[in-house]
Amino acid sequence: MYKGQTVEWLRLDNAGKIFPSTSGKRNTSVFRFSCELYENVEPEKLQKALEITTEEFPHFLSVLRSGVFWHYLEISSLVPKVHIEDREICSPIFSRYNRGLLFDVSYYGNRINLEVYHVLADGTGTLHFLKALIYNYIILIHNKLKENPALKPPYTAPYSSRMEDGFRKYYRKEIRKRSLKPQKAYKIKGNKTIPGTYVCIEGVMDCTQVIQLAKQYGASLTIFLTALLVKSIHKERQRSKEDQDIVVTVPVDLRKYFPSDTVRNFFGNIRVSHNFEKNGGEITDIIKSIKNGFKEELTEDKLSKRLSRLMYFERHKAIRMIPLFFKNWILKSIRRVSDSEETTVISNVGKVELPDVLKPYVKLINVFVGTSGIQLCACTYENYLSVTFSSVFLETDIQRNFYRSLTEQGLEVEIRSNLVE
Repeated sequence: MYKGQTVEWLRLDNAGKIFPSTSGKRNTSVFRFSCELYENVEPEKLQKALEITTEEFPHFLSVLRSGVFWHYLEISSLVPKVHIEDREICSPIFSRYNRGLLFDVSYYGNRINLEVYHVLADGTGTLHFLKALIYNYIILIHNKLKENPALKPPYTAPYSSRMEDGFRKYYRKEIRKRSLKPQKAYKIKGNKTIPGTYVCIEGVMDCTQVIQLAKQYGASLTIFLTALLVKSIHKERQRSKEDQDIVVTVPVDLRKYFPSDTVRNFFGNIRVSHNFEKNGGEITDIIKSIKNGFKEELTEDKLSKRLSRLMYFERHKAIRMIPLFFKNWILKSIRRVSDSEETTVISNVGKVELPDVLKPYVKLINVFVGTSGIQLCACTYENYLSVTFSSVFLETDIQRNFYRSLTEQGLEVEIRSNLVE
């Protein structure tokens, strides 16, 4: 156990509470970070590195339990075992009938995969774990690195800070205002995969070239990728639904606005949209809408109000006393309503930084996310930008449109996928 740890159980953070009630074979609420090395993985050393890493992040050894009113995490004595990759990307980890660990580490060739059930952590928290795992593995393989004075652990926050519940820390009471009824979003339709499986496609490209292209439109990387995604969806949409907004949900790392070292969930969602009938169909029109949406939603005041609104329901006395069985039904209903108000999701986890002495051993880092529809994730390491799609739809026209919109502007994109002819 980590020095300073005293608890044997943890209440779920606000974001984590919804996943046990709403995840299943169709939407697994699992995300995968993969690290590609320049050398093939040595399983015995990876196992040792994993054991060291879980000592530093003990809450990853939790299992999920059901209480009278809420689910909670219980620290277990289970020992995680690395294994050769033998399952579909982002396939289910949590099972109500098998109280196992909520993360999985596998390997294949030169690739290390870390899959995590969203109850444990968000993308930033999982990246802290992954970087520690990479650090511990590489210095086990290349022992002489320990003698390098520039070698420092990638994450050194104390246990209390790692376990902090950011939602509770920054919650403040405020007068709740009735929100306007949102316009129903355009929904993507298609033939679906077998539950528990996703069509996963990755495009790897030069990050500097993409950023330069985005700057030509006066946009950030995230805004540019969001606009391309919206345009790619529009090319395949039913023209009879031209009046409906294409609405994109964007997860936001709240640590950038409310200082926290937590490795648990601490994110919020914003939504941006574009209406082709009202606002035009050129890429410049879409970027303008998306940029305005980001500017309006990405403020500390807006995010603070959204955080407090989420915490209000958790802390409401009457809601707290509802038994878990009924809460599960309520949360499922809330999730269905929320899903009906979005077209797709885009998540940019940003640039992954590793200690300089480790960089010669790491080639690429990417991320995929389980979803109920289609989701884009972006991840940058060194000068590689990985843009991935996970989708429950067999059709890949939207993904093709997206990557083609980049190659038509002169970018080279290496495409990889789990599709088999």
